[in-house]
Amino acid sequence: MLKKIVNKIFRNFHYKLLAIIFSFLLWFLAVKQESIVLNVKLPVKIATSPTVNVADYSPKKITIEVEGTKKSIEFIKEEGKIYIKLPLHYVKSSGTVTIPINHSIITLKPQLPDISIINVKTKKLTLKLEKVIKKPVPVKVALIGKNRQRFKVKNTTPNYVILYIPQSKASVIDFVKTEPIDTTYLKSGGTIFAKIASPYRTFPESVEVELIRR
Repeated sequence: MLKKIVNKIFRNFHYKLLAIIFSFLLWFLAVKQESIVLNVKLPVKIATSPTVNVADYSPKKITIEVEGTKKSIEFIKEEGKIYIKLPLHYVKSSGTVTIPINHSIITLKPQLPDISIINVKTKKLTLKLEKVIKKPVPVKVALIGKNRQRFKVKNTTPNYVILYIPQSKASVIDFVKTEPIDTTYLKSGGTIFAKIASPYRTFPESVEVELIRR
């Protein structure tokens, strides 16, 4: 009797095992893809016009309610950022302002197809704004490398750039430098295009540097 029961249980056992595994996989995928709603707190990045600089803002993180798969929400919690576009009527402002936060001015990045913002829990953002001015400043060329003493700058074109700088910083910055030009493998003089190394926007963004041997 026992032998008959055992034989019945293990008859076509591999098919039964495959059915169990397949059922488990279907359940797992269904759970994995199930949409959930969750509050997440993410860092903020401010997108502004070139005419205004954000000196500071608070809070640095805001809370939003999102809907999506558990896997995507976990990814957003680790890698996500909220970009807030400053409304146009603030682009010429200076001083401290408080703006309402709503769907129209925020963008969640990275943008995933199965993630959507349901609600914005943090309602206000306070920013310290200052005007950006245009200041002409001379360009200094930075040479590095073991051959730097063998070369000198004959000409820089243009020899100055327009620096777009917050008004509060204008009096402390009198020049900008290029990104370092490595002379280690230079054999002779020539013309090199070098980018301007500045935390602020410049025009143009690079200059033409003519080097000659000493």
